[in-house]
Parts: sequence; C-alpha cells; structure tokens
Amino acid sequence: MARQIDIIALESGMHYLLFGFNAEELANFSIQIWITKYGARLVDFVQAMGLNFISFIGGDLWIHNDEDQDRCNLFGEKRDCIVGVVTNENPTEIKLLDSIGIHSDSTWEVTSITIPATINYPNGMESKIPTSMFKKRDSVWKARFLRNMKSTSDVASVIDAINGEALRGYEAYLVLKNTSNSQVKLFQVKINMTKSRV
Repeated sequence: MARQIDIIALESGMHYLLFGFNAEELANFSIQIWITKYGARLVDFVQAMGLNFISFIGGDLWIHNDEDQDRCNLFGEKRDCIVGVVTNENPTEIKLLDSIGIHSDSTWEVTSITIPATINYPNGMESKIPTSMFKKRDSVWKARFLRNMKSTSDVASVIDAINGEALRGYEAYLVLKNTSNSQVKLFQVKINMTKSRV
C-alpha cells in the first residue's frame, strides 16, 4: 500500500533547494530526474515563491533580486534594468515632444526614442537623452528632449541631436536604462507634449 510522505524545503541557496523528510517519518526513496538542455539561457520555468522570484535553467535553481546579491544579476551575469515606455496620448494628433519627467529614486538614461514614419517624415525620427541631461527638481528627474538625430541623413548624428528638427509624431517609443546594483523604484514617467502645427 502506497502512502504519501511530505518532502520539506530545509534550506535554499542561489542555485539549489535542499529537501529533506519530516524527522518523524521513516522512509526509503529514490528520485530520478531527466534533464534535457536545449541552450545556455533557455529558462525552463519561472515563478514567484515565498523564497523570492526564482527560475529554473539547465536543472539549476536561480533566485533573483535577493537582498544578499546585486539587483539585475541574472544567471550570474550583471544586466542593466531596461524599461520600455509608449507615449500615444491623443493618437490622431501630431505632437511635439517637449520634456520628460521621471519619478524615481535613481537616475535613468533614455537610450532610444523612436517615432514611426509619417507622411511628412517618411524615415521616422530617432533620438536619445543621456543621463547628464537630467536634473533633479522636486524629487523628479527632468530633461528636455533633444532633436531628431536623423534630420540631415539616414545615419544618427550628435550634431543633429542639437541642431536637427524637433521630435514630433503621433506616438513615440522610449527605452529607459538604469545600471544601478541596488534596488531602484520607478514610479512614473511623464511626457510633456504640445500639439504640432505642422
């Protein structure tokens, strides 16, 4: 007759869980596991548990964003925190992108601003905002948008970022990057826009 025995997690590490039996139970058992590895970074399973946010890869257990390790350390490699932001308020109107306010406890860099092609701008627009452009005012990191880096050619240019056309379009996609090793809180991203007259 088969009976059920509970296996209990006794201890956890970055790459493992140590399982054991309840001390009051007597049993003999064996566990067989077959692991097929398809790639170095193929994640088998991801879950938020009482331990923390965990994933299984190649048979190993990885605990992410643990208080004892750096943030954004994924599978033993330090990564940047990347956040995508879409601005498409009033999507039927062409708008000028004036400024950005990032409500956060840390600095961010806008590595990419992409505006899709329109009739007036068949190549679309592209820009970015380096970290040095942001100034902290009233606990908000604020910066003005630079210009279209592809105003004079198909290749992005720093000169065009300063002297090029103002960024305008129906919508824009921004990519924010943070390289901090500690926990960073991002509360809100506010894009200030005005209706374009062109």
